[in-house]
Amino acid sequence: MSSRRRVTLALAILVMFALSSGCFGSCGKNPSSPDSPTPSDTSTLPPLACAVPTTGQSGPTYYVAINEPGADNSRCDGLSPTDRGNGHCPFKDFSSARTFALLRNVSGVRVEVRAGVYTFVDEGLTIQGTGTSEAGRIVLTAYQNEGVVFDGRNALREVIRMSGRFTALERVTIRNAAAYNVQVGTGSDQLIQCNRFLANLASDSLKGVDGASQTIIRDNDFSGWDSQAIDMTNVRSWTIANNDFHDPKNSTGNAIGAKFGSRDVRITGNRFRNTRGLSFGGTSTAHSDDFEAYNLVAERNVFDTGTGAIVRFYSCSNCTFQNNDAKAVGGGFVLFGEQTDGPSGCAGGCRPTQGTTITGNRLTDLRGTPSNTFWGVYRHEAEGLTAGGNLYCVPPDQDPRFRLDDQDLVFTPWTNAIGTDGTSIVARSDSSVCNAW
Repeated sequence: MSSRRRVTLALAILVMFALSSGCFGSCGKNPSSPDSPTPSDTSTLPPLACAVPTTGQSGPTYYVAINEPGADNSRCDGLSPTDRGNGHCPFKDFSSARTFALLRNVSGVRVEVRAGVYTFVDEGLTIQGTGTSEAGRIVLTAYQNEGVVFDGRNALREVIRMSGRFTALERVTIRNAAAYNVQVGTGSDQLIQCNRFLANLASDSLKGVDGASQTIIRDNDFSGWDSQAIDMTNVRSWTIANNDFHDPKNSTGNAIGAKFGSRDVRITGNRFRNTRGLSFGGTSTAHSDDFEAYNLVAERNVFDTGTGAIVRFYSCSNCTFQNNDAKAVGGGFVLFGEQTDGPSGCAGGCRPTQGTTITGNRLTDLRGTPSNTFWGVYRHEAEGLTAGGNLYCVPPDQDPRFRLDDQDLVFTPWTNAIGTDGTSIVARSDSSVCNAW
């Protein structure tokens, strides 16, 4: 056999072996590989200001710099933001097993990422902490004031996954997940602050699951989400504070929801614009709790130019909505439950909302159909309801609407029928009390 025929035969055998083994061109790749695809959008935005940035990590600080000359995943030690020679230089990206695992199952490690757009092939980046205190918190953040984007190319189910204990994600942009830009899972003491959450392909931009607890989400900017900006399912003790929620992908996008037995969530000091509001409870899959949500609190938030009600309650136990302001929105407070939204997943059926507190809120310019509708309630959802100190602003010569069961009432018949809310006030929208905020 000639040498040419031997080479041809060898190549044919090699190709047949690769195809039969399913690894032609891809054997032995890491979760993110050197031939990682390039996102179509290479634009970046500067990081958001951060009032309380993370500091004081006990472990090493690594640098990743996709656009820095000399950056390399193999040759560099990753301990310098620039190439200082002799292997003291930044990692290039997250395409090697070494860099992909920098924040996996560790404590006290800090990774600062330099300007650029970063993506992954088969799965998103995992931040998994094993710390037991703030010093052991692991951190993924932007380097100084450089714009950093993590892009899922509408192909990765999650762009970032957080779990374990004492983790932080701050001062970056996350976009284009196939589902969740960030998923927060099993564990506690997780911090998500000063990030931009941009559009995702489908579902929720930030998803909480699997009993995730002691999570703080603050000073972030959410826009372009598909279903909800934040959806909490079976979470515990979350604080959502001082975030901006605005301009979802379409008019049905909801800002925040909590269900599937979620409890002890505080939503405070946030700004909601051009979006639907909050869902306190909601329909979900099967679970063992009696209610969809417990002890949710929303206070001192601002709702401006939104569609739909500012808050809907569904099987929510001892939940509170107090001292919030709303103007140019669809409507006020809705306690309808299963009768309008359908059944949910509680064993034997979810119990109606009970023990609700709605006090100290100010509402004006309600634009839904019909307009000036401040309440929508079914009596069986109003067990233990406490309401009062609310301000209901209506245009001159128009009446406020309070819908109880299938009847629209004006203020005095409403308070007589519901047995609470008597300390609230109805005022003209052009009066000083309605224009002081």
